[in-house]
Amino acid sequence: MEQVIQFLKLLKESKGKIFLMVFSTVVFLFVLFPFDDLSDLISSQVSRLSNNSVYVQFDRLRMSLLPTPGVKLNDVYIETIRTPALSSSSLTITPSITGIIQQKPYGHVSAEGLLGGDVDVRMGKGSRTENGVERHQIELTAKKVSLGNIREFANLPVLLKGQVNLESTALADLTFQEQPDVELQMTINQFELPPSNVNTPMGPLTLPDLKLSTVVLKGRLAAGRFIIENGTIGKPGDELHGSIKGTINMNIINRGGALAPQIGPYDISIDLRAKKSFQDRAALFLGFIDGYKTPTADGAQYKFKVSATNPMMPPNIGAVR
Repeated sequence: MEQVIQFLKLLKESKGKIFLMVFSTVVFLFVLFPFDDLSDLISSQVSRLSNNSVYVQFDRLRMSLLPTPGVKLNDVYIETIRTPALSSSSLTITPSITGIIQQKPYGHVSAEGLLGGDVDVRMGKGSRTENGVERHQIELTAKKVSLGNIREFANLPVLLKGQVNLESTALADLTFQEQPDVELQMTINQFELPPSNVNTPMGPLTLPDLKLSTVVLKGRLAAGRFIIENGTIGKPGDELHGSIKGTINMNIINRGGALAPQIGPYDISIDLRAKKSFQDRAALFLGFIDGYKTPTADGAQYKFKVSATNPMMPPNIGAVR
């Protein structure tokens, strides 16, 4: 007991020295430590741990303690063997204290200048599935992302332009043993589709140039089925505007760490209004649905349904009932 009292007395007498030591350590670690010199070391370690499948490079690294511990990287460049290169002007990683204790990937990641916009991802604990599989709650927000940059990253066959805003929440296990539950709302402003040719199950199809003030898509993915609750194409002042609703069978497949959507049967109802100027320019394209046309004062209305049991087969086009 006497030794404990002496120890507590020593702590009380030395509290000034202890505070100075802790303060000096914090200043050294978060202010004076040359984190920039760690760039090459971190890059080599990431390459080694990923079997040279991931390459990471950055110019500056800073650590913060308040309001929460975190790391900020500037001028980040990431390249993998499965995807095209990505770059971001800054990347901030703020892990969750609970996640660190439980050794879970909980926290907050913010990327500025990613795909031409800002992307924000938050991950926390989610509910388990009926089979007991652990899931994570994921929130994704993207603002002013370039649709052209997304097209290049995804290697899409048609040229696209526009600015994408996205809000999405998901419950998913990171191994994708079971299909995730996802809520999605996306808005594309100043959408542009230059004239282009695209291969379809019916053969090459020439797409006319198209400009839309906005495209809105709201839907949810559940049990491998994506439901389009509200799809809006353009506005009344555009050459083409209308709505889309329907369902698409979609499973997310994990192929050795690379996620890919597997599309199955779909059934989509479409209601479009086209002005005469767009009709003249897209006569060949609109010829496929000419049987579902109703003339209007400034063009025509097209109401039809597109469905197929396989996306590689020619779709069935019919009247909306």
